[in-house]
Amino acid sequence: MTETGLEAAPHYSMTLFVTGTSLLSVRAVSRVREFCESELAGDYALEVVDLYRAPERAKTAQIIAAPTLLRDKPAPVRRIIGDMSDCKRLRAAIKGS
Repeated sequence: MTETGLEAAPHYSMTLFVTGTSLLSVRAVSRVREFCESELAGDYALEVVDLYRAPERAKTAQIIAAPTLLRDKPAPVRRIIGDMSDCKRLRAAIKGS
């Protein structure tokens, strides 16, 4: 909370697009959540979208493969597609470092 009593908006805003409960999807969700908790210390918002349940979201976000992590904020938008187990790759895509 801020001094005004309002929640501060998270610095990082991301959407993880997955396909159901496949092994790759489950791993991606787990790895991205672990990374965010350890590297971003709660200063993030992560939405997980199952493309089997919400296929229209793929077109809107121009997703062509899953899993795909889309980082909306801070600008510029960044994407990471495929395996989410490489922490260096996640760090570069999310934090830009």
